[in-house]
Amino acid sequence: MARHGRNAQKPLSSDDKAIWQRVTRTVTPSPHRARKAQNSPAVILPSDKGPFMRVPPNPKPCKPQAADSLQPSADKRVRRGRIRINRRIDLHDMTRSQAEAALFNLVRAAYAKQERCLLVITGKGLRLNGVLRQNLPHWLNGPEIRPLIASYAQAHIKHGGTGAWYVFLKRKAL
Repeated sequence: MARHGRNAQKPLSSDDKAIWQRVTRTVTPSPHRARKAQNSPAVILPSDKGPFMRVPPNPKPCKPQAADSLQPSADKRVRRGRIRINRRIDLHDMTRSQAEAALFNLVRAAYAKQERCLLVITGKGLRLNGVLRQNLPHWLNGPEIRPLIASYAQAHIKHGGTGAWYVFLKRKAL
């Protein structure tokens, strides 16, 4: 079958085949790569040192946690990264107690101004084990600010992905 276009390849000449055979005789596979090839599926992924960046999958849909939390259409907007963010806070370089106090102040101020969506950036931490990232759900479910929060979800990749969260506030009772 003849190939056409950009990916077309010429057949190897006899000289090219002889050179290729000489080269393949001098090459031995790395034991590390051979062991890895036996244990892995046939899918070839770019190396960690290559020019590619590994992108985490889209965030899972957030599950409503209260009666007046997100509707399905809002949930789709979260997963697609089409959320209008009213305020954002970056908790990087803060201690646990500083971050908790800053988060509580932000939530209370945003609720008082009837804002609906906050972006809280915690960072990922080493192997997704960051102290702030792990404590955020506990802080949001605490008795001080839980009555103000409708729901929260992991942020879309363009807003920080696994290192950030959307926090949706309830509507202020009149």
